[in-house]
Amino acid sequence: MANSMKQICTAPSGQAEVLQGNIAFASGCVRGGLHAADGYPGTPSSEVIDRGLSQVQDMITVGWSVNEAVAAAVGHGHSLAGRDCVVTMKIPGLFQAGDIFTSGALFVQERGALVYYIASDFTPSSTQHTIDPRYLFKSCFTPVYEPRNHQEMHESAALAVEISRRFKSQVVIMAAGHLCHSEGLVRLMPIQTREPANMPESLKSFNVLPSVARKNYDIMMAERMPALQKFVEESPLNKWEQGSGAIGVITYGGCDMYIREIQKKYGLDVDILSLAFTNPLPLELIRRFHHSIQGDVYVFEDGYRYLQDGIEQAGLKVIGKEPYTTLTEWTPALVAEKMGLLRHEPRQAATPVARPPIICAGCPYRLFAGEVALLRKKKQLDVVFGDIGCNTLLYFMNALDTGLAMGASEAERIGYVLSRPEQAGRVISLIGDGT
Repeated sequence: MANSMKQICTAPSGQAEVLQGNIAFASGCVRGGLHAADGYPGTPSSEVIDRGLSQVQDMITVGWSVNEAVAAAVGHGHSLAGRDCVVTMKIPGLFQAGDIFTSGALFVQERGALVYYIASDFTPSSTQHTIDPRYLFKSCFTPVYEPRNHQEMHESAALAVEISRRFKSQVVIMAAGHLCHSEGLVRLMPIQTREPANMPESLKSFNVLPSVARKNYDIMMAERMPALQKFVEESPLNKWEQGSGAIGVITYGGCDMYIREIQKKYGLDVDILSLAFTNPLPLELIRRFHHSIQGDVYVFEDGYRYLQDGIEQAGLKVIGKEPYTTLTEWTPALVAEKMGLLRHEPRQAATPVARPPIICAGCPYRLFAGEVALLRKKKQLDVVFGDIGCNTLLYFMNALDTGLAMGASEAERIGYVLSRPEQAGRVISLIGDGT
C-alpha cells in the first residue's frame, strides 16, 4: 500500500491502487459513504479496522468492542439511529454474536444498513475451527454476497448497504481469507454520500417479543424473501461465461480465481457460472446453466458442500466434494486434478521445520509462562484451562493445556473441580486480553 489510507479514501475515482483485500474493503467503506464501523479483531479480518479505518477516524465513526456480540449490538444501535454501519469479525466471531445475529435477522422495518463483514479461514491458519456458517445464514434468511476478487472487495460495502436498505435486512459479506490477506489491483470507486434513513419516533417495532417476532417473520416470508429471490436470480453480478457447453463449472467467492487460473493455464474450454450471492441461491439460474451443459458439471467451493447440497437437493447432478470430505479449501492444483487435467502424484512428505507462533517479545504473558513452568517443574500444577486469543500461544510454552472459547476457561475449571474436588488446588484458569 504505497499511499496512506487517507490518500486512498480521497483519491480520484478510477485511480489504480494495489491493495490488500482488507484495505480494499476498508477504503470502500469510506468511499461508499458508510457512517460507522465496529468490530472485534480476528485474523484474517483485523486489518479492516486496525490498518484501515482506524487511520481515518475523521471520515468514519470507528471502534473496537470487547467481543463480537457487543460489536454487533453497537452496529444495531447505529442502524436504529438511521445510519449505515459495518461490523467486522471472522467466522468464530459470528457464533460469539449468534444471539444478536439470529434475533436481528427478523427485523423488517426501515432503518440504517447493517452489514456484517465475515472473513473465512477454512485452512485453518489462525482459527479454532472450520465450521461453514452458510447454513446459519440460510436459516436466518440473510442475504449473503461473496466477493470474487479485490475489485469486488472494494465495492462490496456500498453494494451491501444498498441491499440492506432496499430489502430492510441485515447483509453478510463473506470474504475469503486468501482475498483478505493477498494484494490485487483495484480501481478506486466513486466517492458517495448517504443520507440517514427515515426513522420513526418510536422504536417499539424493533423488539423480539414473541408477538412482534411472529409478525416480523410473516412479513419476511411474504415480502422480503420473494423479492430477494427475484433479485439474486436477475442480478448481473452473477457471471455466466459460455464455452462450447461440453463442461460446466459452478463456483463463487475466492474459488473463482482458481478457476480463472487453470482456465488460462490449460486453455480449458469450459462454461462457468460464477455466483455473486450464496443466499438465497439463484436456483433457476443454476438450473438453466446446468441444462445447457452436455457433459459434467463441477462445483468448486471452500468450506463444506453448501452450494453442492443446494444444487443436489434441487435434483441436479454435479461433481464436487465427497460427503465428510477433509478438503476445506481448494487450490488451483487440486481443481485441475479434480477435473482430470493434472495427474495425482503422491509426494514424499517432507517434515517441516517446527515454527510455532510465539508470544511477542516483552509481553507479560512470557513472565506468566515462566511461573507456570516453575509450578509444573515442582509438580504443583496439573491443568491450566485456557482462553482464546494471544494467550492461546502459551500452549507452545507448556503454560496452557485446554482451549475452547472466549471466556470459557474459568467455567471449565469450575466444572472440572466440581467433579474432581481433590484437585481444586492444583488447577488454574487463564483469561485475559489478546489479539
